[in-house]
Amino acid sequence: MSDRHPDERPAADEQWFRPPNRKEHVLGAWLFIGFGVFFLAMSYLFAGWLFRWVLLVLGIYSTWHGLRHAIDARRSNSP
Repeated sequence: MSDRHPDERPAADEQWFRPPNRKEHVLGAWLFIGFGVFFLAMSYLFAGWLFRWVLLVLGIYSTWHGLRHAIDARRSNSP
């Protein structure tokens, strides 16, 4: 049996679990905004279909998340 208390968890390895740097935020912003535009265009194309609203929400959410990445990239000091 282990001497460790069940609530004690080992610390995460900082090399593996680090916050994203500026370049990764920019990449995430481009990807999420690109997918957001794609989903918004798909919702426009499927105008008569009920699934259109799911595509519209996915497009808005993805674009919003991409804009948050862009803001975080501007705030980030790492290269």
